[in-house]
Amino acid sequence: MSKIDVKHPNLVLAFLILVSIFGLVLSTFFVFQTSTLEDDFEYRNLTIGSAFGAVCLLGIFAALFPSSCLAIPQFWKSDRNDRRTLNIHETALQAHHPSCENYSTHILSIGNMKFCATCSGLLAGATIALLGTGLYFFVSLSTGDPAMLILTGEIGVSLGLLQSALPKFSGGLTRFFASILFVVGTFLILVSIDVAVKNTSIDLFFVALSVLWILTKITLSQRDHKRTCTNCSVKSCRYKKRIR
Repeated sequence: MSKIDVKHPNLVLAFLILVSIFGLVLSTFFVFQTSTLEDDFEYRNLTIGSAFGAVCLLGIFAALFPSSCLAIPQFWKSDRNDRRTLNIHETALQAHHPSCENYSTHILSIGNMKFCATCSGLLAGATIALLGTGLYFFVSLSTGDPAMLILTGEIGVSLGLLQSALPKFSGGLTRFFASILFVVGTFLILVSIDVAVKNTSIDLFFVALSVLWILTKITLSQRDHKRTCTNCSVKSCRYKKRIR
């Protein structure tokens, strides 16, 4: 996923995690608060649906073209003649990951085809969320209890964020479904907030917060990649030397 070049990545990650947790707590508060927050903005559904739909479309683009904005820039570099050369000990990439054994859990195999498990899950999740956005915000499809929606959404987002930190959830298939739940979870949280408060400003805040959750997942994924390469026993790996 896209490289975030910062001097203190641990501080940035800590900040993103804290804000993400704060957002989950705040979403629960808004769903269960009893005050009247509804506004009378005529184009609220159009505005919120379009904004979140744009986020979903960007996510779909990122999943379909990871070389443009996801993980590949971490494994490639340009020499002085601007020729693209591998910065790892492998001679090829597999589903935009190094094709060494350390990244086998990042790969989803379907027959003879190899896919990035996380990107595939984000693609499927963003597609589902985009369909749900159209049905809810533009077709006015009714939903269930916002309390159940927020609970399901928060579980999905939490699993998506914590997936790389849980050893038993590190397989390719698990990464795939965790990524689906992550994106669908952000959609369910937004819908639960909209059902509960019907306030344009609050809805837009949570659309922005969904982007921050995505950035948090990206940063956690980057840390996961760095840890994988740091613990690699192949001394000749140039990428490992680069990230030290």
